Amino acid sequence: MADNKKILVIFTGGTIGSSVQGDTIKVDKSGRFRLIADHEKLYGSKRFECVQLFNILSENISFEHWEKLISYLLEVNTDNYKGIIITHGSDTLSYTSALLGMYFRHIDIPLFVIASNKPLGEAGSNGLFNFSAAVELIEKGGIHGVFTLYEKVMLPTRLIPADTYCDRFTVYGDNGASESSIFRGVSASMIERKHKQMFFKPIKFKKHIMTVHAYPGADYSCFVPNEDTAAVLFCPYHSGTACAQGDSGENYDLTAFIKRCIMNNVMVYICGVKPDSIRYETLDRIIRAGSIPLFSICEPAAYMKLLIAYNQSEYKAGELMNKNLYFEIVGKNIK
Repeated sequence: MADNKKILVIFTGGTIGSSVQGDTIKVDKSGRFRLIADHEKLYGSKRFECVQLFNILSENISFEHWEKLISYLLEVNTDNYKGIIITHGSDTLSYTSALLGMYFRHIDIPLFVIASNKPLGEAGSNGLFNFSAAVELIEKGGIHGVFTLYEKVMLPTRLIPADTYCDRFTVYGDNGASESSIFRGVSASMIERKHKQMFFKPIKFKKHIMTVHAYPGADYSCFVPNEDTAAVLFCPYHSGTACAQGDSGENYDLTAFIKRCIMNNVMVYICGVKPDSIRYETLDRIIRAGSIPLFSICEPAAYMKLLIAYNQSEYKAGELMNKNLYFEIVGKNIK
């Protein structure tokens, strides 16, 4: 019976599993026990199955950690659980969330990735709230798929990293109109929609993605892809633009950088481009130089999608990049 099923809680460390030791925040071996104990103290005993996959601050996450998490989740029999909660650090929350959203788009139970702004027990910490809200939504039923829960329930593939002052996450493509609800930028149809499984195998991240940002005075000759670089993700200004004017000097002209990459068989992708029929001449030059625009997608999702595309073996990379895997492309239907 469904009522006898447990909630699988996967601990990975992060602030939610940390404590203040002197004047430093460090991961705590007992952090996972405190989260469960604090929750049960308020809401009574629940049926949890707890697993500690690793215990790190999320800024230290590596490809090996992601590989381990994916391999573990692929082996989980979802028939045995009401839902899954993954505790995570906030610094790289948007990246792991996007990865899980796309890789496990098919999951038939709710999977919540949660974090905390401060260690449990510290004034203003939202860790217990985020965990308890995830438990409540799992117990309530009617939800399946991957979501990020950090004060609000958000799509994992549209999560923009928190600002460094208020520690607040924002949602790509959402104007905040749904602030009164615990769901932000998540519609009922998104919760109800079911997706076919696309990835059946564990993954090894042997090929890397170089990320380059636009900023005034950027010298693109400083960026040199190495032999492990499968592609470059360029993050432009909000209009999809960057310096593309030859008289600024070749080192400062993005089109020259794009051509150098292509000559070395490294494709350059431009993330977050608006799908407008009219565009700035600088963006037009950037695309004509041979780069591939990724329309209406935020940087973390674009980065993780490229990592998946160039490291999985079940689809051609270009084929995968053209699919909307899990709502990462705003305004497009799932294929």
